[in-house]
Amino acid sequence: MYRAFLIKYAEIGLKGKNRYIFENALRDRVQAALDRIGRYHVVREQGRIFVECPEDSDYDETVEALQKVHHVNIMVFSKEVEQHEDD
Repeated sequence: MYRAFLIKYAEIGLKGKNRYIFENALRDRVQAALDRIGRYHVVREQGRIFVECPEDSDYDETVEALQKVHHVNIMVFSKEVEQHEDD
């Protein structure tokens, strides 16, 4: 089962042409924090940061690492479920 976090950030939501610089810096800080505890995949997409968790990741340890990253405001845990053909 796929496990991930959607991360929303605070204070850096700029509308200028340099917004991507701040978003990329935050993505890199999230990746660095998670590299200490495992092999996570962190991507930035449409003003959000997504963290793909390895199968053996510990939820509490992951949340603790993310809480230490400055500007991380909201973390939403998600799971991927199988889509049925009749959906």
